[in-house]
Amino acid sequence: MKRTVIASSSFALFVAVIAVVACAKPQAGPTTAVRGVAQPAPGASAVAASGGVTVETVTDSEGRSYQIQQGPRGDASTLGCADGQREAFVDHNAFPHIAGCIASWEGQKSMRGAPTGTACGDDSGPCATPADACAPGWHVCASNGHLSELRQVSAEQCASAGGGRFSAGVSHCVTQSGCEYDMTPAATYSCFDSGWCSETVCCGSDCGEFGACTGGVWPDQTHIAFGMDQGCGASTSQRAGGVLCCNN
Repeated sequence: MKRTVIASSSFALFVAVIAVVACAKPQAGPTTAVRGVAQPAPGASAVAASGGVTVETVTDSEGRSYQIQQGPRGDASTLGCADGQREAFVDHNAFPHIAGCIASWEGQKSMRGAPTGTACGDDSGPCATPADACAPGWHVCASNGHLSELRQVSAEQCASAGGGRFSAGVSHCVTQSGCEYDMTPAATYSCFDSGWCSETVCCGSDCGEFGACTGGVWPDQTHIAFGMDQGCGASTSQRAGGVLCCNN
């Protein structure tokens, strides 16, 4: 139940406001699922937050609900998302080089697939490939293998980047045998299709808990996109999926 506190100099005015609210017609649920990815229903209103940011509750095809931030709209090449709006790392001034962009695509796609040049996103329709969610001049973070693109933010900033789950273009271990990590500044990882350590590095509050190997990027704090369908080289956009985009 939503609770609202109203300050008024007139008790009568307070009663009148309550009467209007009580008589209002209940509205339909605010969300629906499209192509297995959480999306707000047409006409659904968002809750205003600070700095031009709104928050929407979306529900995926499996009935899970997520609180997704919507940053201010602007120039796509500046903000990093092809549809001109960020859903993670929404404060461009604080995070000028990394963005989280909600996106959907059919089936399993490589997080390192080449962009087609057709803009996509939750406001622009499904993507032909995850890279299309990134604006011109941007690319899927760490799709070149370089972990430095992810380590520009802290583990805490990654985990609190926004609601949903935003995947990078990299798996979370050096090899698929044990938990082998590279903590050097020039570290590079592969993008495995499936199996041990194949899951993508993930930012966002809905990435889930940690996997067996927790230190691939940040010691003991590296989140991954959980699921048998989340290998970096063969990833789906299920469960509020999105992409981490970094500028070139």
